[in-house]
Amino acid sequence: MALAMAKSAAGGMLMVGLPVKLDRLSWSDWELGLYTAVTSATYMAVCLGYSLLLHRMPLRRMLGFAAGLAAAMAAGLWLFTFGPLLFLFGAGFSFAAALYWPSLMAWIGESEETHLVGDMSAFNCAWTISLTAGAVVGGLVESLIPGLSLLLVAAVLAALMLLAPFAHIRGRDAFPATVASEPVPPVLPRRFLAAGWLAAMIATLATAVPASIFIKLNSSLGYAARDFGAFLGLQGAVQAFVFLALGVLQGWRYRRWPLVAPLVFVAAGGLLLATPTGGGTFGWYVLALGFALLGAGMGLGYGTGFYYTVRGGRRRKRNVGLFEAAVSLQHVLGGAAGGLTATLLWRRAPYLAVAGLAVLGILAQGSLLRGLDQPAPRGPNERAFDTPRGAPYNSGPEGGPDARAGH
Repeated sequence: MALAMAKSAAGGMLMVGLPVKLDRLSWSDWELGLYTAVTSATYMAVCLGYSLLLHRMPLRRMLGFAAGLAAAMAAGLWLFTFGPLLFLFGAGFSFAAALYWPSLMAWIGESEETHLVGDMSAFNCAWTISLTAGAVVGGLVESLIPGLSLLLVAAVLAALMLLAPFAHIRGRDAFPATVASEPVPPVLPRRFLAAGWLAAMIATLATAVPASIFIKLNSSLGYAARDFGAFLGLQGAVQAFVFLALGVLQGWRYRRWPLVAPLVFVAAGGLLLATPTGGGTFGWYVLALGFALLGAGMGLGYGTGFYYTVRGGRRRKRNVGLFEAAVSLQHVLGGAAGGLTATLLWRRAPYLAVAGLAVLGILAQGSLLRGLDQPAPRGPNERAFDTPRGAPYNSGPEGGPDARAGH
């Protein structure tokens, strides 16, 4: 999982270092949101196109190429201050990321069925922990030496370009292998796939808004770059813990509660970020709790959505690209709508809107998942998180564990 860790560490530093640089250049909330919208739209468009070609691509070579391109774009973001050039290099970085992440996710999706959950959880934990560490380091570095974090991003990605072609998937033995059980009708996985995507998209939008524009609120409250990095780091730490839990526990697959709970977390986190507590210690802890709840929502929402996506049988590679495009759309919406709302209404208004959207998502999930049969009852010796007997937790949408044979 070194590929996910290195790329995400660079992404974490960029996630803090670039907004801090743009804030120092006196960019407005709207400009920050527009930047996120443009770069995320680039990522989404490339993901959509690349998903049609993914099954033909040499995945490891594409990883090396994408890392090298991202390194060059990060160097441009470090060197220049002219607004249009920053938009150009940001879009180029997103272009490279749209080649990198679907390639890595599709490679993981080629795992044997019994190792899929372990590989998925190891991947999600790897990129989240590294993103968290990168955000914290980026905040500290920017507080000490402004601009250095962007140079570190370019250096890490340049090293990744050299290592990617020689990488192998590791870490699957850290999680228990799952055992396939009875086939289930195709309609069941399809409905869980749709619900998983909905949870992932709302959770992603909820985290995209503060990632795009929170730096302005952070500065207005008197907090430093290291505080911004700490908030994002806490969000990432909680997210990583949830990913780890999804890899260890087995009772969440094809259940309804993991698809509703992330939206509850998002609603609560959005309300806390919207609470006008002011600066100071108390306000800091309120914001920290809000970011932690957003991290829990993102971990559970993205984790379940990703699982149902890579369980997609013959269409799993296409679905990976579409899933990444759908998720990146939320960064477009979060950046543009968040920046516009903060400019026209109130700097905390976007987070209140996020909470309202999550409530609507809860209602939609209830309608989407209504009528699905409950899993079979547990036996007297089965624990709360054991897979109930006869439950279809590992059956593929094509009708069982052999559905992927030959694909």
